[in-house]
Amino acid sequence: MPKNPGADARQSRTLQSLDRFTPDGITALAAVGLVLLDAINKARLVVNEAHLSHDMAIALWRVVDDLYDVQDALHGDASKLPAALASFLDAAEACHE
Repeated sequence: MPKNPGADARQSRTLQSLDRFTPDGITALAAVGLVLLDAINKARLVVNEAHLSHDMAIALWRVVDDLYDVQDALHGDASKLPAALASFLDAAEACHE
């Protein structure tokens, strides 16, 4: 586990569990996390889709649906990770339009 100033990875089971991922997998997880946090901060990721326009609700559904493909690639066929991450990022971009 890499040493991060200010972070004690020994106390975090979550951080310790990341060692099962390849560097590409960790990069994908980081990208997904940052995109989701950005969506939350901009109030685009909401629990109740009824408050969204139809187009935004469809775009949000696609973002969440594409997360499954990223997850499947992370835990299965790593060769599918680049395409799954690209699709997720495309869907997230659609939420910004």
